[in-house]
Amino acid sequence: MDAVTAKVAILGASSPLGLGVRGRSYGVRVGESLGPGAEILQLSRSALTVADVEPSTLEQIREFAPDLIILSFGAAEAYVHPSRFLQALLDRFAPQSWRGPGGMEPRPYYSNARLKRLRQCLVSRAKVQVKRLIIACTGGFHRLPSAEFAARLREVLDQLGPAQKVLVGLWRVDDYMFPRSNPLLARNNALARDIAAERDDVLFISTADEVRYWDDFLADHAHLNDHGHDRIAEMILEATRSDRLTGTKPPC
Repeated sequence: MDAVTAKVAILGASSPLGLGVRGRSYGVRVGESLGPGAEILQLSRSALTVADVEPSTLEQIREFAPDLIILSFGAAEAYVHPSRFLQALLDRFAPQSWRGPGGMEPRPYYSNARLKRLRQCLVSRAKVQVKRLIIACTGGFHRLPSAEFAARLREVLDQLGPAQKVLVGLWRVDDYMFPRSNPLLARNNALARDIAAERDDVLFISTADEVRYWDDFLADHAHLNDHGHDRIAEMILEATRSDRLTGTKPPC
């Protein structure tokens, strides 16, 4: 890959977006490492599932003609939420910070202002407690069944064009803050790994045993901090360099 003219496209949810690290996700860091001439197309969106990816987004990536596509899916699809009924009520009547797919999730970071930080901490803890209680009673729900996740991921990969693709795997999250989510994350991670193994144009980056729990994470123990994104970026660069040099996939 020519560092002067390299093009990198990034697609996924809040981690590929760089939530909590000023937008400098592992994908952006890979692009930056390729030199000042590298072009980066960031199309990630918070809470985006693979089923939410629009045909226009895929067309935009194909028109961009990237040398490398870095994508990650499976986390937003796997997180367990309290109940669909409660979410509908919150989306209609609750304050803005309680709405949407992430409305009941803990905050990944807090304000430096003391009083604002205290208020944010109290609200974040209250959300976790309410979420845990409702999930314990109802079992909760996740946004996309694993079979649909796998089918849609295959479709997206098929439609991204001939560029080399890097599929970043999933890591564990804090069981207390995200109850019942880790088994679903592990299932989606295994599906993504197997789908990548079916294809010659996809490298899978296994992350679950490579990140440090919780030193590489933000306060929610789900999103990576700068150290975590640096680690994933290093793994992507190592894997893609090995692939270019040998013409074969490195072991996952």
